[in-house]
Amino acid sequence: MKMIKTKEPLLIEGQGGDDNYYVLPMGTTLYHDKSFPEGHDRYVVYLNHKGAIAHEEVPMKPEYGGSFIDPLWLANIDADTLKDIFKRFPLSKNDISAALKANEITKDDLADIIRAMPD
Repeated sequence: MKMIKTKEPLLIEGQGGDDNYYVLPMGTTLYHDKSFPEGHDRYVVYLNHKGAIAHEEVPMKPEYGGSFIDPLWLANIDADTLKDIFKRFPLSKNDISAALKANEITKDDLADIIRAMPD
């Protein structure tokens, strides 16, 4: 399978459109599985896990044709999506401060950001 390594985090939509988002970290290797005529691709991600996983069995049904694939959607993070997420999960001053420090944003960078904000 063709492999790609992500250069930025990607959003994983929750199962069944549950309005939750999860993050696939930057640097994750994705294995190309299939391209669809509708214009999207399917990728495989391999994960390691220690210990027991709380789960339920998925019974194989005749309509699955011997194979059941139930993919989640993966999306690039854009400004509109971030706005929607931050509306549901507002950040405190401490959250913003920690994020800025973790990303090594300078005071000059922050001043540029504030100047670019609408009045």
